[in-house]
Order: sequence, then C-alpha cells, then structure tokens
Amino acid sequence: MTLLCKIADAQKIYIPADSISPVRLLSINPRIYQSHDTTWVYSGLCKTLKTSIFPGQAGFAVTKGGNAPFLTIHGNVQYDFLYRSFADTPFYQKDFRQHTLKTSLSVTVRDRYPFHVNFVVRKSNSPFFKNFFDGGLQFDRFSYHKNIKQQLLEKISKKIPGLDYLAAAKSLLEKELQQYNSLKAKLNSNGLTQQLIEERERIYYRSLKMPSDSISGKTNIGIDSLKGSLQLQVEKKRQELDSIGGAIQRLQTKVDSLQHKITGEMAIARQKINKVTRPGDLDKLALEYGVSDKKEKWEKLVGNIKSIGIGRSIVNYSELTARNVSLTGLNIEYNPRLYYAVAAGKVDYGFRDFFGRNNRSLNQHLLMGRIGIGDIEKKALIFSMYTGRKANYGSVLSDTVSGSILVTGYSIETIIKKDENTSFSAEIAKSTRPLTGSYTDNKELGSLFRFSDKSNLGISVKGQTIIAETKTRLSGLFRKTGENFQSFSLFSYNTDQTAWMIKAEQSFLRDRINLTGVVRRNDFVNPFTEKTFKTTTVFGSAQLSVRFPKWPSVSIGYYPGSQLYIIDRNRVRENVYYILNGSAVHQYKVAGLRMVSSAIYNNYTTRGTDSGFINYSGRNYIASQSVYFRKLQLQGNLIYTDQEELQFYTAEGNADYSIATILRLGAGVKYNKIIAGNTYWGGSAQLMLDIKKMGNLQLQYEKSFLPTIQQTLFPVEVGRLTWTKIF
Repeated sequence: MTLLCKIADAQKIYIPADSISPVRLLSINPRIYQSHDTTWVYSGLCKTLKTSIFPGQAGFAVTKGGNAPFLTIHGNVQYDFLYRSFADTPFYQKDFRQHTLKTSLSVTVRDRYPFHVNFVVRKSNSPFFKNFFDGGLQFDRFSYHKNIKQQLLEKISKKIPGLDYLAAAKSLLEKELQQYNSLKAKLNSNGLTQQLIEERERIYYRSLKMPSDSISGKTNIGIDSLKGSLQLQVEKKRQELDSIGGAIQRLQTKVDSLQHKITGEMAIARQKINKVTRPGDLDKLALEYGVSDKKEKWEKLVGNIKSIGIGRSIVNYSELTARNVSLTGLNIEYNPRLYYAVAAGKVDYGFRDFFGRNNRSLNQHLLMGRIGIGDIEKKALIFSMYTGRKANYGSVLSDTVSGSILVTGYSIETIIKKDENTSFSAEIAKSTRPLTGSYTDNKELGSLFRFSDKSNLGISVKGQTIIAETKTRLSGLFRKTGENFQSFSLFSYNTDQTAWMIKAEQSFLRDRINLTGVVRRNDFVNPFTEKTFKTTTVFGSAQLSVRFPKWPSVSIGYYPGSQLYIIDRNRVRENVYYILNGSAVHQYKVAGLRMVSSAIYNNYTTRGTDSGFINYSGRNYIASQSVYFRKLQLQGNLIYTDQEELQFYTAEGNADYSIATILRLGAGVKYNKIIAGNTYWGGSAQLMLDIKKMGNLQLQYEKSFLPTIQQTLFPVEVGRLTWTKIF
C-alpha cells in the first residue's frame, strides 16, 4: 500500500491511562489509535490518499479530476509485400505479387465509449484474389462493460467501513516502525556499548579509592553514581523500546484483521459484479451497496447495445438464418427488455479469397430483422426474418442459370443459457424454394406458409454443458434441412441434408491429460465447393495431449483434413482425407542454456489431383533441436518425406543473432536429397530493424522446393517485406 497522508491529518492528544482502554477506544471510534503513550485521532481529511488494496490489480484510487480527451486512439498500421515465384495450392500461378496495407485502431470517445476500427487495402496480380479497399467499425461492448464494472467497484470500495482508518493506521504503523528501528539501532550500536563499559570501569575504580565509606555505613558512591548514570537511561530506553514493540504488534494485528475483512468484502463485491450480464442488474447492485450510480439516458441506451457494426463485420445470428456471414453494411443488436437486431448490406464470401474476382459475388445482399423477448445471454425467444439475393455457387442450377437467386425465409429460435459452460438452443425455419425469376412470376412467397410442405423446412438443435464432478465438456448439434430449404448459413442445394456433430472433452490428473473426441456428418461450411445431393459419410477425430512438469509434452491426433483445388479455372472441389499426427516437445536447460527438442510424425492419405505439386498419401518424420543463447538462437531440423511417388529428406540449419536491441539478423541453409536422385540446395535470410519512432521493419527471403510427380523437386522463391508501427 502506498501512503501519502501528511502527518498534519492527525492530531496528537493525551488521555489518562485509567480513563478508557485502547481496545475499547478503537471499538468506539475507528479513527482513534493509541500507541504506548500517545493517542492519535485521525481527521479523515487525507487529500492525497492513493491506495491499492490488492497488489498486482488495478487498485481503487481517488484520482484528480479533469476533462477527459474527446478521442483517445491507440493501434497499429502495417504494410506487407509478398512475392512468390510459384503458387500451387489450390491454384496455379507464377510470379505472384501482393501488396497489403492495413490498420487496426482502438478508439475511445470521452474515455468511456470504446470502438474498434479496421481498414484494409489489398492489391495483387492474381486472377483469383480481388483487389479491394475494406473497413469496418465495431462497438467494443466487452471493454465498455468492463470499464463500467470497474467504476462501480471503485465506488463500492470507498463505501467499505474502515478503509480510511486502515490507511491512517498503516501510516502510523509505518511511523512507529521507523521510531522502533531507530531506537533499536542506537541501543545496539558499538559506541553505546563502549560508553557503558567505560562508565562501569570509572565507577569501579572510584569504589576502590574510597573503601571506608562502605564500612562506616555511608552511601556507596558507585550506587549513587549509577542512579544518574548512562546505564539507567539505557534501561529506560529499553523499556520504551519494548513498549513500542508491543504497541506495534497490537496495531499490526488490528491492521491485518481489518485488511482481511476489507479484502473479503471487496472479493464478494467483485464476484457479484462479474456475474452481472445486464446493465439493469448493475444498477440494483449499486443500490444494494448504497452507491449513487445515476446515468444519463444515452448511457442507458449504450449499456443495452449488444453489437454495432458499420462497414465489414461478421454476422452470427442463428444456425438456420445467417451465421458466419461477411457483411458490408450495418449490423446492430439491442437488448433492453426486448431483443432487436437489424442487418443490411452486401454479402461477400470472397473474404475467403477464392473466386474473389467473380462477378457473381458482387450481386449478393442480405436484409434481416430480429425481434425477441428476454435476454439472449440468459433466456430468450426470437423471431427472425431474412431476405436477399445469394450467389448460385455449386448449385445444380449453375449449369443453366448465371448470377444469383432470391432467398426469403423466417425462423423461430429459443435460447437458454445457464452460464458460459451450459447452453441450449432450438430453431425451426421455413424458406422459399431456390427457383429462378421473380417471386411474382413464380408465386413462390406462398410456400412460406404451406406448412404441409416439409421440403423447405429446416430444424436445428444444439447445446453444450459441463459435468462438474468429472470436468467433462459435452457439446452437440443436429440439423435437418429439406431439399428446398435455403438460408445464408447453408450452402447445399436441392438436397435433403441431415447433419450432426457430437464433441466430448475430458481432462485427467488436474488437466495434465486432455482427451477430445468429435464425430460429425455433413458439416460443410465452404460456400464454393460443389455440393452432392446427399452424403452419409461420417467423420471422426480424436486428440490426446499429455503435459507433466519437467517432462516432454506429448500430443496425438487423428482427424480429417481437406484440400481445395480448382478445375476448369472456375470450379472448386474439396478432397477430404485423414491425418494421423503425433508430436513430442521438451523444454529444458543444459549448462544454463535453454533448449527445445521436438519430434513430429505425420501420416496423410490424400490423392493425386490435376496439380503435380501436391504431397499425397505419404508420411513425414521431423526432428528439431533449438538452443537459445543470450543473443544467439540456433535451430536444426531433419525431415524425411515418404510418399507414393517420391522419397526425399531435408536437413536445414538456422541462426538468429541480435546485434543490438534494434537490429536482428538471421540466415539458414537447406539441403534436399532425393533417394537415388538429385540434390537441391536452398536457404533463407532475414533482417529485423526495430526503431521506436519509425516502427518495425522485417525483410525475409527463402528458397525452398515442392515435390512433383516426376520424382523431382521444383524450386520456389518467397520474399516478404513487412513494416509495422504501433502507437
């Protein structure tokens, strides 16, 4: 605790010893403290008190008033240039070049309303990646509520009884300790010990010169001299030291007890505040603690905002309407007693980069409204309606119809959330069928209310929970959609789909062993791949991780992977395969040097495609060793690749050296050898310059190789320049 109270804030008075006991006095008035011979009355007018009760936390402080700046801006700006001599997966291109300029800003208005602002400009020579300028503004709801809760906690801390006395008592305790230590140092000094010895010698010699005084019955000169001697003064001071020590112990006990009480009360208040999810509940909590927390109407409005997105934002509403949709426009969620949401703008799946320059992606838009009862963070019933235009990716209609199709639908969803670990939701939705032309020509809107027709109906159920006794996490999803159902969350067309997913996570031995298992069917989320009419393929995955202190961390996984590739320059296909992965990583020290050793095994079962540069149906064995000196880092890797068409191994070494705090250099060499074949040499180099006022500049170059089905290695050169400035 930091104490800045002036001693003038306390008044020194004297109270007769038999008038009242110190303990009783403290219980009557906590502003009074009595030391060994003095009583201090704390005035409670400390104007410069600044105290932090909990070390390491943002404390409860009385800060000086002042006008907050209208805008506070922090963030970063980055420029990135990427060159690749050859690109293979999932597209084919030589001499690929891309420029990217982006900035991410945290903007706070009047030190109270936080926003995130992002801008991105990208330009490349790729026929698959589009050139764009993009940006967005989002209200930082998490930071806003965090600040509101912290402010309330600070107000509550000032209402805790005894907080002002605790500060004064600690100040006095510090003063008493200084007095105690000063007096103790004087009494234990070598000079005082020498003076006492000399005084005793003088008294002894004087008593030898006048022995008759003791025989005649006169008062002994040594004893008379001792009464006013240094020895008696020292004894009195030692008694005073003991008295001060006793007072310090009593005061320390009182301080510890009071601080423990305040800490406990503040911990309870913090726990209550952290559990609150609605602004209205914070107001009730403020009244409970007798804290005035009057808010303007504007602040109450802001407090109920769930999200605001202007420009590019991600819409995540529900499983059957719009989920993980990249929207350029407006997105607002507001939830006081009722729940409201509106989303309107252009839909662009091109942020995934594939088909970014396809004109069809420019003809997509979404208009959606939601209204509900309750709190979506706890319990709510929500009605949603959506309409718009959707690109005809992967549909069987794409062979005969270009452009996009109209989509309209509605859903009813119920949400129940117990806490962050336990939640449940169920949804039923109905949509128009994926027909071409206008709704008027096809009279398609009537299908929204033909409840006997199940072909354009969708249902979804999902939930998660945790079994506290065994720390088992469970989650699952079931979705059934008719062949004519469509929304902005699904990308299957003219196919009756049943999708489900079950996931379980279990930890053992205090989270040192973790096991995760997932089983899923028809869980496709890519909008560009071609869709089949129906599939019954079930994918399963399992992951095991083991971490014990001072032992290697071991991880084993068996899970599906996917590979996208383009045919006919405008059609995307997805090849799904399984991967078996195992790794062991160990961090340790040898002769004071930090080291990391790792071993990795990969087994993948892909198939050869139209591209001859893709690894498939093979195995990788990787061994790596890193050594960290104060300014130098060394790393060596040994890799063996064994696939159906080609077997080769790679040995590489890398060094990274810090010449100064602002300059870092790195270099590496790669040796590639095909079994019973050619040898290929590659390498890498990098430079990092970090100047505070200019920012961080990184230059990177690498020459590596891709395997081919001709049992050769194809050279690929990659260069990168990145500049980053943080402010």
